[in-house]
Amino acid sequence: MRWLHSLTYLFTVLMLAACGSRNTSVEPALPTNTPVPTFTATPVGASVGTGGGQVSTPQPQTQPAATPAAPAATATPDTPMATIGNVLMNVRGGPGTNYNVIGTAAPGQRFEITGKNPGLGDWWQINYNGQTGWLYGPLVTATNPQVVQIALVIPAPPPPTATPIPPTPVPVPTQPPAPRFPYSLVDQGQCPQNRQQTFFEGAVYDRNNNFKNGVCLHIAFGGPRNTKCTGCGKPSGNWGFSPFGGPANAGTFVEIFVVNCPSSGWDDPRSRTKDFSNLTPLSEKWSMTVNQSVGCVNIAFKEN
Repeated sequence: MRWLHSLTYLFTVLMLAACGSRNTSVEPALPTNTPVPTFTATPVGASVGTGGGQVSTPQPQTQPAATPAAPAATATPDTPMATIGNVLMNVRGGPGTNYNVIGTAAPGQRFEITGKNPGLGDWWQINYNGQTGWLYGPLVTATNPQVVQIALVIPAPPPPTATPIPPTPVPVPTQPPAPRFPYSLVDQGQCPQNRQQTFFEGAVYDRNNNFKNGVCLHIAFGGPRNTKCTGCGKPSGNWGFSPFGGPANAGTFVEIFVVNCPSSGWDDPRSRTKDFSNLTPLSEKWSMTVNQSVGCVNIAFKEN
């Protein structure tokens, strides 16, 4: 048993060395570099072993709790829009034609509707190039109008424009109409009852209210009867007829008017001229229906 002898020898050497070391100085051993420990992350569920080692105990893998999904957002209606029709429209500063025009909108243009007027709701408030404008509703096409609310701010209507009062025209003196005849009937006279006979008397005046002679008058009843002149056998400017020679027949219609003087015989007070070639009236006609015997006086004509 050779190995047993070797072991005995080695044991003897070691014992001698231990005994000798008590009186022998020993050189200090050189320091050795201590290795820096490396740290390894401990997995979830691992336990630390004793003796400086780490024992990893496998643990069952657990899934993280699921996060509940957020509820889906409620869909909002589309933005209401106003589309201009086939006409060029005015954009106004308020809901009414009494507001000023701030611009125009061309056919096919679209604008966001931001409100409406109260009451009829017939005007749309729009975003007009960054400012507030208003469109007349019946002339545009609106999408999603049911979501449009009453506008929060509505401008006050402008004060009414005072209607200028035209100046009162200065009345121009009205010229009297041109006379229809050279002479006018200016006085109907009076016709009181006269039992002896029926007669008619009067006068003719010039423009200055002076008596005028040489003016012819005609009396007619049932047709032309007689022509007399003023101043002929009468005071200046006067004329007179006694055509019946006594009381007149009831219901006789009489007319007296100025005429052109006949070519002859008119200036003879004793003549009862029968020249009726020109009886064109030169004045209005004085007329009367005689129902009883009368004496008419102060029948007057005047030169125009």
